[in-house]
Order: sequence, then C-alpha cells, then structure tokens
Amino acid sequence: MKRMLAGILLAAGASVGPEALAQSSAAMEHEPGCAWVRLHPALGNAAGGWGAADRQTGRPNDADTIFNIASVSKQFTALAVLLLAHERQVDLDAPLSRYLPQITGELGTPTLRQMLRHTSGLPDYISPLFDGGREDEVVTVAETMAVILRQPQLEFTPGSRFDYSNTGYFLLGQVVEHVSGQTLADFSRQYIFQPLGMSATTIVDHYPSGIARLARGYEKRDGHVSISESAWEQSGDGQVHTSARDMLRWLRHLDADTPLATPGGLHTAGVLTLLTEGNVPVAGKPEVSYHYGLEAVNLGNEAVWAHGGGWAGYRSFMAYAPKSHRGAAVLCNITDVDVKAVAEGLLAGELRKIKRSDP
Repeated sequence: MKRMLAGILLAAGASVGPEALAQSSAAMEHEPGCAWVRLHPALGNAAGGWGAADRQTGRPNDADTIFNIASVSKQFTALAVLLLAHERQVDLDAPLSRYLPQITGELGTPTLRQMLRHTSGLPDYISPLFDGGREDEVVTVAETMAVILRQPQLEFTPGSRFDYSNTGYFLLGQVVEHVSGQTLADFSRQYIFQPLGMSATTIVDHYPSGIARLARGYEKRDGHVSISESAWEQSGDGQVHTSARDMLRWLRHLDADTPLATPGGLHTAGVLTLLTEGNVPVAGKPEVSYHYGLEAVNLGNEAVWAHGGGWAGYRSFMAYAPKSHRGAAVLCNITDVDVKAVAEGLLAGELRKIKRSDP
C-alpha cells in the first residue's frame, strides 16, 4: 500500500493530460472518485460528486459521503490547541514537556507554537513504523508514543527551519487530551464540530469506525485499482472524517470568521483570525508561510489559505480566498486525482478538469 507521508500536497502537480470533470460514462461511475464543494458569492455555492464510494456495492460519491481528509485535519487540531490557549490552559510558548512530562530531554524542548508551525525538529514517527512492517497493521497511540520516545534527538534546533512534521501534530493532539481530560475526538466534537453545525464530522481513533456513509479508500497503480486503507489509531496529524457538505459549512465559517467558545465559556476571536493571526514567514524557508494548520499560498489568481492531505487511498484539498470570499474543498477516495488542480478550477467558478497525477 502506497501512502503519502508529507500530506501537505500544496505543490502537487499532474503529469497526465486533463479529463472532463463531469464524465458520465458507466466506467467512470464504477471507478472511485471525489466529492466537491464550492463557496462562490457571485455564482452561488454548489456541491457534487463523481465515482463510486464503494466499488463493490456501487454506492456513489456525493456531498454527504464521508472521507478521511488526512492532513487537512491539522487545522482542527490547531483550533483545539488555540481554544485551550485562549483560556490559558496552555501557553503556546511553553515547551512540550510541560504538558507531556513523559517527553523528556531534547524531545521535550520544542514549544507548542513551533510544533504548530512545523519548526519543532521532532523526528518522524511514520517511517520507523513502515520500516518495521506495520503499514497494514493496527497501530495504537501507545505504540506511536513508544516509537517517538526511542528517538531521543531532535532533527534540528527548534525554530531554526521549517520541516513538515506529522509527529508534532500527533503530539499536539496528545496535549489537548492531557490538558482537557477528553479524547481529541470528544473535545473537537463538543467545542468545534457541534457548535459549527458540522454534524457529519468526527475524528476516528479506533477501528472499525462504524461510519455508515464512509467511502472506501482505493489506490491506482499500473492501471489497477485496489483497496488501500489504514487502521492506524493515532490522531492530531490526521483522522478527521467528514463530508463535502460539512466542508462547505467550514468554508462558510472561515468566510464569516465565526467565533467559538472555550470549554470555560470564554468567547474567542473568529476561526479564521485564530488560525492565521500574526502570520510571519517561517525561519529558513521564506517562501513557506505556514501558520496554524493552514498555509498562505497562491492558487491560480487567488491568494488563499489552504491545506491538502493524503493517506492510504484518500486525497483531499481545501482552500479559502479571503479577498474574494471564495472557497473550495475536494475529497477523494482514489490516489491519482490532482486535488489541488480541481480546487483551483472550483475557485475560478469552473467545473472543468480533473488532472491525474502519477499513480
């Protein structure tokens, strides 16, 4: 099973020529595909889907199909941390070891802010698990922590450069759990997803997930399509499962800059302000402007806040353009769709192209 480790996908490209987005052939209907939504003040909001959520049953992808959105999840982990920071249950400039005392020595020195911005220097936990043959097995939170603790040294001095880190966001999720006394899934449901009306959105931290409308994940290699799914249970760096319709709700909340309430009842700034305030270039990599689970990039003619994700047979991308008040999200259950290109077309008001990347 081939998986994307970085998950950011912001520079993903396509190597195969474009195809029509709305193909209606029987062959296309039985292939895995995507669901999508568009936020567009002039043309109106829209949603749709193509392809099969489950090839065996023929159930189609639509705006209510549930997908694993992989690293697009990181903005919600960041938001959970920021809710706790707003009522001073955590200090973003305090070291990790203050909240997870089992993380000792060098590993405990990065601050929460450095972890949020991928400048922590924390070592990767995914590659050792792959190297140990755990790719297709259940991996628990405890096993993941053990892998991290066996790597006593940081990759670089915290704050000195940008290096995308799933480990950092996994540990941020653990901080939320330690400080709040709730699982990240329960905390996020109570203080983020339910208040924002995202009733179809959840964090999966055990298997089987029990999600009725879940799309199966598929990989395409050498023209052959096969199931590609993961039973890893760690969250924070991924594991939000949601629908395109709920992602439209999220885009609308970014557009409205909707405030939230902390566990203690304090009202926060709006969600977009929380995730993007005080943005400055990342040290050592000025072309990267990654803040709290969102990155400032150009997509077509739009300056957007965006993030992508890839895990097992799922690919996703979301973007919000604050100046034009446009947004797009693309959620797929097949590995060869250039989700960034589809989102760019949606932002431009066109449902015109799929670009498929190398399988």
